Amino acid sequence: MNGIEWSALLKRIQEITAFFSITVNFLLIYLIVTKSPKNLGAYKYLMVYISVFEIVYGILDVILAPQHYSHGPTFLVIVGTQDKMFGPETLTILNACWWGFFGASMAIFDVHFVYRWLVVSEHHLLESFNDWRVVLWFSIPLWYGLTWVCTGYFLSAANESTSRFIKDNIKQKFGWDFNDYIYLGPYLYEVLEDGSYDFHWMAFLGQGIITATIISSVVIVLVFGYRCYDRISHLVATSSSSARFQKLQRQLFYALVIQTFIPFVLMHIPGAIMVAFVFMNIDLGVYSAVLSMTIAIYPAVDPLPTLFIVESYRKALLRFLRCQKKTKPNVSSVATISSRF
Repeated sequence: MNGIEWSALLKRIQEITAFFSITVNFLLIYLIVTKSPKNLGAYKYLMVYISVFEIVYGILDVILAPQHYSHGPTFLVIVGTQDKMFGPETLTILNACWWGFFGASMAIFDVHFVYRWLVVSEHHLLESFNDWRVVLWFSIPLWYGLTWVCTGYFLSAANESTSRFIKDNIKQKFGWDFNDYIYLGPYLYEVLEDGSYDFHWMAFLGQGIITATIISSVVIVLVFGYRCYDRISHLVATSSSSARFQKLQRQLFYALVIQTFIPFVLMHIPGAIMVAFVFMNIDLGVYSAVLSMTIAIYPAVDPLPTLFIVESYRKALLRFLRCQKKTKPNVSSVATISSRF
């Protein structure tokens, strides 16, 4: 396929996945609010937080229809300006915000893993999720996102050397004139006529900042993920906690692990591969759009583990879909259902 066909396919995928994401995440929010176990605690607010995040992410994906593009030692997030409701300046700001959502997605799961560990270890900091300090926890993804916004808008902004390097190639691949799109992305170095390299240190600084946020996020997930698993294993081996509590903690932990695995597979691993190719000066061209497609899929599939692994949500969903036999409500059945929730 040529660049025009890739762009059309990508836009269609972004529209479909955004619709699915909005639908599924609203359904999950409804189940969290109405069907959550009583001992779930503040964790339900964290789950609502991520669902709202993914709804907005999907909407922004449709508004911008961003497309990744790799050409030599540069990789860009391109947004076409035709048939858009905003002008180039606003689209550039929204493009930077889209970068911010990518960065914030990592920190959201960091907070979730820390909270899961606080619950299973009965740590005193768990109380911080039940008072004004919860705002501090919720602000952590915002700080990560703001870091990515600033990196994209200031350190990876459009400039004369990058525009000169990419405009002919984009015209050839997509048929877009220079005024038909805006972009953000680093141009790492130029190869001069004498064969020497002119490194763009601001672009390298931006990549260093982004790399630091990714590494810190991965370390937090691995450390607290292992500690959660270890603590839950101890809970199962002892009788200090109820069987219902142990079962719920296992369900939430496994759902969180899968939920975290999804953005790593769909977003961070493809992104890391593309950056590696850029450093090696390997031109991916229109095939860079694969990364845009996997990112678009992320908010649509990410809520599914919670829907299917957490028993109370799964049963409520199956009842809604009429996959279980209906029973007439009576006193005993109402009491049974109440004890489960």
